[in-house]
Amino acid sequence: MNFAQSYFKITKNLDCPFYAAGDTFKVMGRSISLLGKPTCLTLMSDITEVLVSFHGVTPPKAGPKRKYTFTCGGYASGCCGQVQMEYTQETGAVADEACLGAEASTVSKLARELFNFSIFKTLQNSELDEIASYFKTADFHKNDIILRKGERGDKFFVVLSGKVDIVGDYGLVITSLGRGEVFGEMSLLTGSPVSAKVRAAEETKTIYMHGNYFRMILSRFSPLQQYFNRLLVKRLAQSNLARSKEVAAGMTGSISEISAPELLQALNMSQKTGILTLTLPGGTARILLRDGQLIQARYGDWTAEEAVFNILREKRGDFKFKPGLQPKDMELPKIGEFMFLLMEGMRRMDDADAPDEEPDEGEDLLQFDD
Repeated sequence: MNFAQSYFKITKNLDCPFYAAGDTFKVMGRSISLLGKPTCLTLMSDITEVLVSFHGVTPPKAGPKRKYTFTCGGYASGCCGQVQMEYTQETGAVADEACLGAEASTVSKLARELFNFSIFKTLQNSELDEIASYFKTADFHKNDIILRKGERGDKFFVVLSGKVDIVGDYGLVITSLGRGEVFGEMSLLTGSPVSAKVRAAEETKTIYMHGNYFRMILSRFSPLQQYFNRLLVKRLAQSNLARSKEVAAGMTGSISEISAPELLQALNMSQKTGILTLTLPGGTARILLRDGQLIQARYGDWTAEEAVFNILREKRGDFKFKPGLQPKDMELPKIGEFMFLLMEGMRRMDDADAPDEEPDEGEDLLQFDD
């Protein structure tokens, strides 16, 4: 079956981890142009079903026919999110085709530039094309505030040109970042509010991606995990979070001052072996660590991974780390890869915090089952 030239545009993102509002897919003949974006089989199936349903409907002689809006079957297939899409069949769209071609060219150009940065050096061209498609550009004038201390960070930034300052208490500049350096990742990795103000030190051009994309590429590309592991250690040493290293040596503290994700990161990065005991609203929790890896966890009725995920979401409580383990405990296998446990815990926290979105009243919705 050979379809007329059609466009599917995402009008609303309902916690979809792959696509953003505004993403457009072009269908021409029998092919779908994704412009470097990942392939979601559920969405492709939904698009195909819509095309089959409306194939043969003759569009008006001039201009597009009326638009059809539908929501993908993500939840039904076990996906954590959905997108709402608008389908338009065009009679002639040379300008739109040129626009889509320009967008693809921009993605390709950005991918080549990313290769020059140390963070992306080890990735393949196809991987860089995909990652580049998630980025958007943002320009800042001198003294513009990009991130504010205490706000919830939801973007990951890369500096393309210019310079930004990381500003601590009393206006002191902790460090400056230039071309190829990144910021905004600490809040995304730990789930904590932004710990320092980020200000443009001069005319600055950046690219950024939203947190859901950042977590997705981090879980998929192991070289990026390794990069951010090393970067996190450096950041901890440069910021007020340096106190977490003292905690990891065998001290007590409160997770209202250092969050549970930050605490576990500190223990993991410093490769500590011992017992972490936490007094939390849900009772006492206990985590055993060997060389920074989690090998046993219990919190209330939860054990292993589920215990870790529920500990990560707690905002209040006290903790104590005691170095050393019994010989029998040293033989226990690790619960899972540390970065996976952390990122999955953060994803669950985001899902729990995200408000439910309802379709706007008056929209013409066509719901298709998988």
